[in-house]
Amino acid sequence: MERIEAIHDTRNPNSGGVMKKCGMKHEGTLRRAFKGNQGIGDSEMYSILKIER
Repeated sequence: MERIEAIHDTRNPNSGGVMKKCGMKHEGTLRRAFKGNQGIGDSEMYSILKIER
């Protein structure tokens, strides 16, 4: 596997903290890309590459 990526709702910043603890890097914000219980919102994308492990 070369790349693992994950996204989370910006209204839940603790999820981003978990991704950072796993060594993932923030790649950007996907505007209005997430539909959850609270409606449409933004998502934060994180990833880690094989060479970064």
